[in-house]
Amino acid sequence: MTITIRSILTGALVLATLPMVLSQAAAADTACATSGADSPLELHRDWIMEGWERREGDPAFVFATKMQRYYDLEQRKGVFYDNFAPGKTQLFTDSSRYGANWEDLQNAARSVLHGLTSGHDQLIDGKVASTTLGFVGRLERLNGEVLAFDGRSQLGWTCTDGAWKIRQELNYAWVVEPETIAGVLGKGELTP
Repeated sequence: MTITIRSILTGALVLATLPMVLSQAAAADTACATSGADSPLELHRDWIMEGWERREGDPAFVFATKMQRYYDLEQRKGVFYDNFAPGKTQLFTDSSRYGANWEDLQNAARSVLHGLTSGHDQLIDGKVASTTLGFVGRLERLNGEVLAFDGRSQLGWTCTDGAWKIRQELNYAWVVEPETIAGVLGKGELTP
């Protein structure tokens, strides 16, 4: 009888702890990278150097297609601010509307090129992260007009289904002379 009770108690203990073990395994499966190509700071770099880049001959810029790696387009709520945002507002609370707002500007450009400056950092705690970096950019419109700028970007990220997605965005840029940034364009290294 003792063996039967011991077996029953052992079985009950295993069954009682199984959900906890499975939950920990599931949490590990959905954890987001804290270093490497899929970490927030590397994603921030790629967001500027690949996501917002445009070269002559590129296909039409469709935010939902080109930027889906960086934004959660299903859970779109957040805060997205850019003082250079085209149109009547620079503050958005929906990532899809924010992104669609940039499509005309991108598609009316021959090229949009960027380079990274200094002042980058990342903070990560569980399912949230914050990144910041400096950058420059050069937009050449189809009519040949050039707009050069220097800027700062800070992004707030959430870990969603194992991938970091932008939930908050604060970008601020100011116009500069094109020759002052020419040597930085195309530089995508995260240097101190």
